[in-house]
Amino acid sequence: MRLLANLAVFVSLTLHGAAEDAAPVARDFSLPSARDNRLLRLSDHPGKVVLIHWWRSSCSFCRKGDPKLVALEKELRDKGLVVFGISDDTADTVAAIPDYLKNLEITWPVALNDQGEFIRDVLPKGKGETPGNYLVSRTGELTWLGLDRTPEDWQKLVEAVKRALAEPAPAAAAIVPRVPEAAPALSLPTLDGKTLTLKDFAGKPLVINFFNADSSDWAGAVIATLHKDYSEKGLQVVGINLFDSDDDARKCAEKHGAKYPILRGDEATQTAWIGEAKGWATFFVDAEGRIVKKITNSIENGLEAVVFRRYAEILLAK
Repeated sequence: MRLLANLAVFVSLTLHGAAEDAAPVARDFSLPSARDNRLLRLSDHPGKVVLIHWWRSSCSFCRKGDPKLVALEKELRDKGLVVFGISDDTADTVAAIPDYLKNLEITWPVALNDQGEFIRDVLPKGKGETPGNYLVSRTGELTWLGLDRTPEDWQKLVEAVKRALAEPAPAAAAIVPRVPEAAPALSLPTLDGKTLTLKDFAGKPLVINFFNADSSDWAGAVIATLHKDYSEKGLQVVGINLFDSDDDARKCAEKHGAKYPILRGDEATQTAWIGEAKGWATFFVDAEGRIVKKITNSIENGLEAVVFRRYAEILLAK
């Protein structure tokens, strides 16, 4: 059964606890742009007040409330407000995003949900429903403002934004840009018995997909298409099967038309790369051996077909 990234997984948390509890400091995250092949980062906006707007094109509350947000952003952008939109659209609605943005004249940065750091670090501090809003102050404090579904919700949002804008900007950037971590060691045999290491893939971007028989359908076809479309441009792809028999691993590869190497995974590699006993994960590694994106979750109607292609283009452009 697929992992669910929104309501079924995330417990509603609040950042408005005891008075002595300090607001958490936001950590940098990156997401692919909904408009082009750029990588959008929270740290792109030093000294600004950032309103992270979690929305969906099919959400009636978003369609009703976003025109007000457009007007607020126009009013306050010169005072330091940045709206950072993150779409909760899935494969069945993602095509509606361009018209939605055009019709509402939305010009702020809008990113696609990639099941990466935002899902792991930020979304759990809210409810996962739309439209949800998080405020990052000039000093980097992260506050969950709640949902925007009533006039009272909207008034609370406006007041919080204006209070944050009244605060002075710090001397140094509050959100430290995330430095991609070096990929862990890798040395595993292929299904034919040849050992491959990370050095065998050095100098070119690499996509690594961990899978097993239960999870191979999540992105198997997408990964195979990436290899087909981008291998001649320099993108490398490798699959790591977790604990299936060689016959089952081959069946998965044949089902999706995978023409890239399939390695026999082990627990040590699973732990070093994924960090836990998950049977699926995808990593995008640049030519210098650094992890540009770590994705360890998938949902029904996920955006792998769109998002993974964006990351392939981003890696090849580096």
